[in-house]
Amino acid sequence: MPLSSAASSAPSPGIPSDVPPSRTGGDGADGAARPPLWLPSPYLVLGGLLWAVLSAAAWQAPLCCEAGLQAAVVERLRVNLLHPAFPMTDLPAVASAHYSPYALLQGLAARATGLSGPSVVALAASVNLALLLTGIGRLTRLLTPNRWVPVLALVPPALIHWADPARWSAPSTFAVAVTLHLWAWTGRAAARAARPGDPKPGRTPRWAEAAGIGVLLGLVLLVHPPTAVGATIGCLALIAVRTRTRFRPTVWRWAFAVVCAVTVAALWPYYNGLTAPRTPVGGPTAAEGVRAAGEPYAWATVYVPPGEVVLTDSRPAMYALAGHGAYVLADALPDAGLANTERRERSRAVAAYLDVSTPQALRDKITARYGVRWLLLTRHQRLPENATVLAFSPRTGEVLARVAAG
Repeated sequence: MPLSSAASSAPSPGIPSDVPPSRTGGDGADGAARPPLWLPSPYLVLGGLLWAVLSAAAWQAPLCCEAGLQAAVVERLRVNLLHPAFPMTDLPAVASAHYSPYALLQGLAARATGLSGPSVVALAASVNLALLLTGIGRLTRLLTPNRWVPVLALVPPALIHWADPARWSAPSTFAVAVTLHLWAWTGRAAARAARPGDPKPGRTPRWAEAAGIGVLLGLVLLVHPPTAVGATIGCLALIAVRTRTRFRPTVWRWAFAVVCAVTVAALWPYYNGLTAPRTPVGGPTAAEGVRAAGEPYAWATVYVPPGEVVLTDSRPAMYALAGHGAYVLADALPDAGLANTERRERSRAVAAYLDVSTPQALRDKITARYGVRWLLLTRHQRLPENATVLAFSPRTGEVLARVAAG
């Protein structure tokens, strides 16, 4: 044998011949260079950066629209966990779909920590983002080994927040995050490999596993029904595509998952998740030409104690006041669980009070009937005779006034 041939066939000194190239820092079996094992994935780095940025931004978002409504829900649960009032009006909530499992978790956190509703909402944003990002990671690992695919999935949440941070919906974000974990769990359960020596190509999901998947689906239905529709379709698609065993043995397990989902949605103590009416959050609103996100109303909320009633027709002010624990006489977007007659009466009372032709005696009757002690008026609305101005906004011209008890 030639010397050169023998030298080339001999193993290199110091490196065992049975160690794969990827362990020695060389190329993989496909010839592509592999990163060191200690190097974090690009998704971990970029996802962590996005989480930090959006979590910090959550503390700066004003209590407008969805954020204000969620903070109001937390405040109501802080006062009465089992029988809360409506988020915006001082009436006992009956079948209000706002009191979902997600809201209950926030209320429990507020009672346990003593944090205010706005603080809990800001902290929950960080938790929601963590759930969302880990869900993206789990689902993409199920579908592809490519390390850059989950990075592309970071673009939509970043763009949504950049477009309008005040319109970020916490419950829907939580529901989407849970859905991603639900899909990852369902995909793995459907494609579970057979045990060693099992002649079947795959195994059916465990009963406990099917129950857990059903409970998660019921949770999504209670928190955000539109997301639950997509979650169900995704689960069916994963089951159909990834099932490795004969389909008939799995039917009873997946049917049990559906039963668990329906049971959770139907037996939720605050409302029936299958029949409760839903109140959509309206589009971006304006108060005197100022975007809802542009006026935090801290100049007013610092004066109004929690639990007191404010009369105003400014929707941004309603959300901010309710988010800090106050009530409003009539919500511009009333809760669907509130009776129609009560909605109309309260709306008419606000309109009558703000009408310049209404006599002071009728205004006093309105404040006495509904327990109104505060007014938040725009610069075009006239101040009543018995009102005392306590604060105003130099930006919008709105004023906060106290009225005498009736």
